[in-house]
Amino acid sequence: MAATPQYGTMVFRGLQSKKSYVKDIYLSDVNSALINWDGGAGAGATSPQDWTPPEPVVLIDYAQVTGTVDTTKMQVTRDGVPTGDILRYSIHLTTLNNRPRLATVFGARQKVACIQRT
Repeated sequence: MAATPQYGTMVFRGLQSKKSYVKDIYLSDVNSALINWDGGAGAGATSPQDWTPPEPVVLIDYAQVTGTVDTTKMQVTRDGVPTGDILRYSIHLTTLNNRPRLATVFGARQKVACIQRT
């Protein structure tokens, strides 16, 4: 099938400042590809493939637009190492008001990335 790129949002909360970091993401819908993060001008195919928080943060929410056909989930990584968290698209859609609460912690300056999977 042909890949169907989609967009989403990840929300992190600063563990020290309690500030919310809302990051738009772009999913290319290509197996084993990294997602792209908003680098300041919106998320797209040429955006950065990771995000580095300025303080320790916790991932508290993830929502994406439905419609991908080649991938169904993403694997979260911390400095290139899988965290053990797999986020299935079907339960994190923007249309759902009861998405699961998340609690994946990242240290200051640790690279946050996600690998798209089938």
